[in-house]
Amino acid sequence: MRTTGKDRHADTAADPVVRDYLNGNGSIVVAAREVGVSRTAGHNWSRGYKTYRGGAVVGLVPPLERHAVREISARFLSEGERIRIADLLHSGNSMREIAATLGRSTSTIAREVARNSIGRDHYRPFDAQRHSVARRARNHIRRIANDGHLFDTVGELLQQRWSPEQINLRLEEKYPKQPSMRLSPESIY
Repeated sequence: MRTTGKDRHADTAADPVVRDYLNGNGSIVVAAREVGVSRTAGHNWSRGYKTYRGGAVVGLVPPLERHAVREISARFLSEGERIRIADLLHSGNSMREIAATLGRSTSTIAREVARNSIGRDHYRPFDAQRHSVARRARNHIRRIANDGHLFDTVGELLQQRWSPEQINLRLEEKYPKQPSMRLSPESIY
């Protein structure tokens, strides 16, 4: 059975050829052909598209997000594992039994269920996956990008070939009472 609409995005995005395209390594036409859809459908994946009813725009399907389809570390729960958790919860298994079945820590399963359910009986794996992708993709505004003086100070020190660790120490010395003028070495990288 073929999926349609929103559900189709997730299945199609899991295809390795589509993933290659999203990572900048392939052609959308080749990806569409490989999956078995038209070129137009392929372009819709990359650009998003409007939906119409009675000649009026009623919605917008966003383009595939790179964060949603990229390979993620095995230490994070996958959508398949989340579905399995829901099935095992529905069948009455305990958190320990579910953890043992999936080869995960009991605390990982308990945190997942607590974070993404309304009570034990209302765990929703697809919502959980969507929220997980959104948490991974949140945009973080870097402090150095917002503060022109901090940006200039760090830029000058980098031009003098200072290491991020040295810059961090210098900022602490120069601005001891201004925590907003401090950066960790990792954020300088």
